[in-house]
Amino acid sequence: MNFSEDQIKELKSIAPDLSMAQEGGYTYVRIDNLQLPDYCKPNVVNALLCPSHKDGYESSLFYSAMVTGCPTRNWNRNGVRILGENWYAISWKVNSGLRLAEMLQIHLSALR
Repeated sequence: MNFSEDQIKELKSIAPDLSMAQEGGYTYVRIDNLQLPDYCKPNVVNALLCPSHKDGYESSLFYSAMVTGCPTRNWNRNGVRILGENWYAISWKVNSGLRLAEMLQIHLSALR
C-alpha cells in the first residue's frame, strides 16, 4: 500500500520518527518515540499504525506497551506478534477513508 507524499509529510508533523514496513500482506507505519499525554504511563512508546482493514477494524494502532493512567479501555489485542515484536491494541473503532494523520489522532483519542 502506497501513501501520497503529502500524507506522509502530514503524519510526520505529528510523529516525525516513522518508517514503513510490510508483513503478511499488510502495510504498517512504524512510529518510534510517539509522545502520549503526560498522564499516560509510559508517555513515550513505539507504535504501529495499520491503516488497512484487519481483525474487524478499519485501522488499528498498536502500542509497544499497554498504557495506563488513562481511562480504562479494552486492550483486546495483547502481545500480538508483528514484525518480530509484541504489540498491544485497544478496541477502538475508526471510520474508513481517513488520512493517516486523522487515523492516528482518532486512535490516540482513546487515551483521553
